Amino acid sequence: MQKFLKFILSLTLIILLCGCQNNVIFDIYDFSNHPKIKIGMSIPSEGTFLNNVCASAKKSADEHDVELEILSTNNDQKTQAEQIKQWAKDNYAAVIVVLCDDTAGKQVLDNAGTMPVVFVNRCPSDHDVLQSKQNVIYIGGKEGDAGRLQGEFLSEYFISQNNNTPTIAVISGDSDNFASSIRINAAKEAMSKEGLMPFYIFENSGGWDKAKTESDFYKFLKTKPTIDAVLAANDDMAIGAADALAQAGYALSGIPIVGVDATPEGRAAVRDGRIDFTVYQDPEKQGAGAIDEIMNMLGGNTPNVDIDSIQWHEYIPVTAANIDKLFPDDR
Repeated sequence: MQKFLKFILSLTLIILLCGCQNNVIFDIYDFSNHPKIKIGMSIPSEGTFLNNVCASAKKSADEHDVELEILSTNNDQKTQAEQIKQWAKDNYAAVIVVLCDDTAGKQVLDNAGTMPVVFVNRCPSDHDVLQSKQNVIYIGGKEGDAGRLQGEFLSEYFISQNNNTPTIAVISGDSDNFASSIRINAAKEAMSKEGLMPFYIFENSGGWDKAKTESDFYKFLKTKPTIDAVLAANDDMAIGAADALAQAGYALSGIPIVGVDATPEGRAAVRDGRIDFTVYQDPEKQGAGAIDEIMNMLGGNTPNVDIDSIQWHEYIPVTAANIDKLFPDDR
């Protein structure tokens, strides 16, 4: 009889709690049975921006006394799937995922089971999968905005130069990553809207990597093509392109080079004139923000989102004219 009364009291308390909190999700993490929370973080590969995201996540995890395991997949979606399956099997509390393949969002959620999932930096191409569960969220920027800002910067430059048909080298990221193509296409569209008719050359994948970009672009530059600008999908590739141009004897002062991320290395390149423009996305909002949202969900609350299980963060244009104001602590 006493056990039955305890059960009724417990059930009543749960009902009252659920009735008082409209944002309670179905499963609340049992902290009593898991004194040390374990979270898995799967990334495609190491790179300047993603390393900063991981460092921010690790710092936040330490502050929450959470164990964070960060694994790279070497850009292999099958490896990422196996990592998430293993974390689910090992009763990890949640996972943070930077997708290898933007189309694999549903696969990730299926493998994660009941674990909360925070996608960062690379949004699943099918946004509907984000709404299939209450404990899933994407944190990042609108990739089209990054590309549009790049295109607007280049448009303003070439219009001032009375050059409506510039020759632009294009360096994208991984072929499986929609973020890269969205950025590049948005930049091209922005220039087209301004009446420019660029001639695009090279159009090569730099794999988000500085060294690969420098090597591949330098080989191309041996033929001494005309280069009026470089459109790169991230800062590492923009810097690699700048170094290749300098090595090949081109004058960087007359060739605007644009990137994305405004990493510390990218900002240094803006200051020393190797690249002319980048757009900032905040690694702390993605890394530490992912940990904060996981702790929020594990506490029984729905994630903080703008719309459709997505938390958007704005890209900020960065040039030599505003970099010291935006990042005064760099110097």
